[in-house]
Amino acid sequence: MADILRAAFAGSFYPVNRMELLDMVTGFLDTGVSPVAHSPGMVVPHAGYIYSGRTAGLGFSHAPDSVKTVVVCAPSHRYPFNGAAVLQVDGVETPLGVCSVNREAADALAESTSAIVLHEHSFEVMVPFIQLRWPEAEVVPLITGIGVNCARLAEKVMDTAENAYFIASSDLSHFHPLETAEKLDRKAIDGFLTMNPALFERSLSEGAEACGRDPVLTLMHLGALKGCTRAMEISYSTSADAGAGTEEVVGYFAGMVTE
Repeated sequence: MADILRAAFAGSFYPVNRMELLDMVTGFLDTGVSPVAHSPGMVVPHAGYIYSGRTAGLGFSHAPDSVKTVVVCAPSHRYPFNGAAVLQVDGVETPLGVCSVNREAADALAESTSAIVLHEHSFEVMVPFIQLRWPEAEVVPLITGIGVNCARLAEKVMDTAENAYFIASSDLSHFHPLETAEKLDRKAIDGFLTMNPALFERSLSEGAEACGRDPVLTLMHLGALKGCTRAMEISYSTSADAGAGTEEVVGYFAGMVTE
């Protein structure tokens, strides 16, 4: 019997009703932009869809069309553990159906990391976008914990899932006044756009924030391994853009590593 990870955040982070979810994500993906043909991966936000769904949709819309496997690298928010781990399941269920896990790539990657089963919204909210953007694609759920060696993790991804598309799941600053948030987020975005992991880390040491720090750094290292030297900003927004007020906002960014 297949081991399926059931949806845990439908009804909170995104709609539990299938048609409502289908309509919402289809709308987010209907951007009219041309996909970037050559890109190994991107950064996408992971908040509730009413807040970050439009920015996420712009990210997915820019991604290449021909994607068969997606490594979703997402930070653990609820369960502390050391290093990085692969969710050991055969599929992930959302109201849109079951998205298959690429067990060959997942098992190979788990050999050099570890294997766990947990519910994590920063991973799960990516799945409906993947199901509609690439209906035949399989996922590799890669969750980061504490003390990740991002350069080494990128090498492991390169060795086990070289042809997969890599999604770094991350929001930016949390709960600052809008003006402060925008300044902090600009610092983080500019650090990412350098394609220099040390400069991105410096931006964080100077006050910028990214809950998906390690996924983003892993993407930057992976891009370097694939010979990429450029990154592009796709979209930036905050929770204030969704009407959540300006006193304590969260920043959302979609950006892509390009060749």
